[in-house]
Amino acid sequence: MRRSKVGLILQRDNRSWVIEKIAYRLQEHVVDFGFDAEIADHPLPSATVNHHMSWAFANSRREVPSTMFITHLDDVFKLRQVKSELENFVDVGICMSSDTVRQLTTFGVPSKSLCFIPPAHDGLVEKKRIVIGIMTRIYSDGRKREDFLVRLAKEIRLDLFEFRIFGNGWEKVISRLEEAGAKVVYFKETDDFRKDYEILLRGIHFFDYYLYLGMDEGSLGTLDALAAGVKTIITPQGFHLDIPHGITHPVLEYEDVLEVFRSLAYEHSSRIRGVSNLNWREYARRHVILWDQLIQGGSCDNIQNLLFVRPEIALNDGLQHAEIGSRLEMYRRSITPRRIVSAFSRLTVLRPLRALFLRGK
Repeated sequence: MRRSKVGLILQRDNRSWVIEKIAYRLQEHVVDFGFDAEIADHPLPSATVNHHMSWAFANSRREVPSTMFITHLDDVFKLRQVKSELENFVDVGICMSSDTVRQLTTFGVPSKSLCFIPPAHDGLVEKKRIVIGIMTRIYSDGRKREDFLVRLAKEIRLDLFEFRIFGNGWEKVISRLEEAGAKVVYFKETDDFRKDYEILLRGIHFFDYYLYLGMDEGSLGTLDALAAGVKTIITPQGFHLDIPHGITHPVLEYEDVLEVFRSLAYEHSSRIRGVSNLNWREYARRHVILWDQLIQGGSCDNIQNLLFVRPEIALNDGLQHAEIGSRLEMYRRSITPRRIVSAFSRLTVLRPLRALFLRGK
């Protein structure tokens, strides 16, 4: 059985940057779903479907079913060009977001001509841990309440946390933190307190939060942390209470500490989970679903459900206000001289001059 083939149409203007990368990621992964792919600078009559990597050049006569990538619509002229291309040259526009779909439908583009597929990432970034800074010694009477951290390490996993500890006496606590999955960077004191303090001050800039559990009126390290703009997880007592906006997360009892760490871990994990399935293979799979539908002559009246992308989230009042402001800003941008000149440069009759200019570069 003959495999389907997609022509990925990539113009010179879009080479050597993000759109070219996306084209090569699609070419790499559509093969997993029964498609071959060829990257070219013009639509391929031999392709089963052509996909324009930029809407800005999707005004060629349609030989086979075609789609186009829609991104960065930030003025009215671009909206108007996309609408014209969908009426005359392209079957479906693939946006990066539901927001752009909303903009285009508001502008009069039929919803059956639009869908959105969220962008993908390479998955190469190492997960960042939440860095907790501690700047205090431990004493034999337990006044710093380090036992809270030992108990915490017994009750929850700490794989999302890194502790940067300055001060002597933490060895036993550190072993418990590491057993719970935490990364620990430990700076023991030396005989040169001035040099130790320089190291400590440089280390503050790595902190996400400064932690102090003692109930002995306050930690001077809190002042240095706040001076650097670091958020705090500290006890609501002593001079901590006299510092305006000094306490981000107050912790009085162990249960407070447990709740803060659970909350931070959940928030951090939620951000990571939110993009966990936005990989290039899934990105390619969703494109193939759409292309198969077009090739088979099926209806695209309900494209978005076909792609299994999450339903549109209802905007709250704050986001609705922001969306209206965004539209007004788009119209304001559209009347600037540079935008008007840019719009004229994309007219079909001027394309040969544009190409000639680019070749001369």
